[in-house]
Amino acid sequence: MNNSKIFLCADFGTQGVRVGFIDEKGMLISVAEEAYPLLYPCVGCVEQNTEDWFTAFVRAQKKAARQLSENQKKAVASVCICATSSTVIPIDKQGKPLANAVMWMDCRASKQADRINATKDEVLKFCGGESSAEWLIAKVLWIKENKPELYKQTWKFVEQLDWINYLLTDKLAASECNAVCKGHYVSKFGGWKNDFFDSIGFADYTEKIITEIYPVGSVVGYISKKASKETGIPEGIPVYEGGIDAYLGMLGLGVVNENSLAAILGTSFVHLCFSKKEIHMPGIWGPYCNALIKDFYVIEGGQISAGSVIKWFRNLTANDSELTMETLANEAALSGIGAKGLVALDFFQGNRTPYKNPYLSGQIRGLRLAHTRGDIYRALMESVGYGTKNIIDTMEKGGVNIQKIVACGGVTKDPLWLSILADICQRPISLVNTSSYAGIMGCALVSAVSERVYENHTAAAKTMIHETSCVRPDAASGSEYEKIFARYISYCMEEIEEKNEQKDSYGK
Repeated sequence: MNNSKIFLCADFGTQGVRVGFIDEKGMLISVAEEAYPLLYPCVGCVEQNTEDWFTAFVRAQKKAARQLSENQKKAVASVCICATSSTVIPIDKQGKPLANAVMWMDCRASKQADRINATKDEVLKFCGGESSAEWLIAKVLWIKENKPELYKQTWKFVEQLDWINYLLTDKLAASECNAVCKGHYVSKFGGWKNDFFDSIGFADYTEKIITEIYPVGSVVGYISKKASKETGIPEGIPVYEGGIDAYLGMLGLGVVNENSLAAILGTSFVHLCFSKKEIHMPGIWGPYCNALIKDFYVIEGGQISAGSVIKWFRNLTANDSELTMETLANEAALSGIGAKGLVALDFFQGNRTPYKNPYLSGQIRGLRLAHTRGDIYRALMESVGYGTKNIIDTMEKGGVNIQKIVACGGVTKDPLWLSILADICQRPISLVNTSSYAGIMGCALVSAVSERVYENHTAAAKTMIHETSCVRPDAASGSEYEKIFARYISYCMEEIEEKNEQKDSYGK
């Protein structure tokens, strides 16, 4: 065996953790996954038992490690993880959780987010003009105002990533990725802006959140004796700072420079790209300075309902015992471009970008009795494509140039849908060797650069990540979709206007 280094990488997702060992050439040597449950204590509330995370991690890590040879085990050089965000845990001074974690998708802090946004502080310019109920600060404020005893008992409110790193190293620090993207940390203002936190009723933020920020790829600490005994990971190897799962997935797709869009195509869609310029654009999250790579801004878009829309429709037709995915796909293909006059809106759980409106609802316009199941299925897939194009158009109007899309996620296994997305957006969609495990590959790429195997992220991506296939757009189909897209935008404006008139009845 050569002296190639091997990196232990973990991706803590919403429903489970994936642990992999990847070498410095980008070869996935072994991988294992373990699931953990979600808890729903009240309407709009989503939580998890923090103990489930580490138990699942240890099991998955040991399972993956068993597939390594003895020489490979000795070559394990470092650890790096990514995780959901903002998934928030109240801990005491010993690092023990005092309650379940509040998951990123938990929306109980909507009023606190509204109050933050009402300040119109210049900090908000660096997160797309507004905060979100999903993010760290709004969640901590909700606990402060609704569970004062828990707030008083809590030493620090920490992110999932920070807590796992703490268990591994005994060092408590926050990733710059999470702080910038979810915690209103803005380097232009020296990091934390005191008068902003004063204005939102969180003057004691330095006491309640981690203010020691580590850039992605820096050394958080080293595997402790206790963690080594619990996990089997060699004591003393470095743990490099990771970040938000989708953001590390961006690196894991090889998107390390401008002009490419990383698209995480799953239950929801996340769209991420780099910019060397500080660009402020309405409807898009960011610009996030130094969130991943120094001197780069990250621009983010997203669709709440994407793969979930298709799953919803499949569930509606599940009573047909003979229905297969192949049958549905064939029916949608036969329907053809435009789904025989149907235009759907992809707002089945509101809109994340570019309208940032949780009150918008899904629609299917133009229905007639002659329409088939395949027509509706096709219209829904096209609607998500129009939503993606809307985000890309918004980004480009703001000054970002996107030449291609690099994709990962479950939708990459659907050739028809990928073709529809490519034709609507008129961009090639590239699939790479890491499209099914971008999160852990992003962690491996960070480790490889931090270990100085490669000079920078571009050099690392060139060796570790390569294209395996590409779905190219058809210009003629794009012209047809462009006309339908104009109708889609028109219907969006009608829906926004209607919901604005009804806003009071939605209990905002």
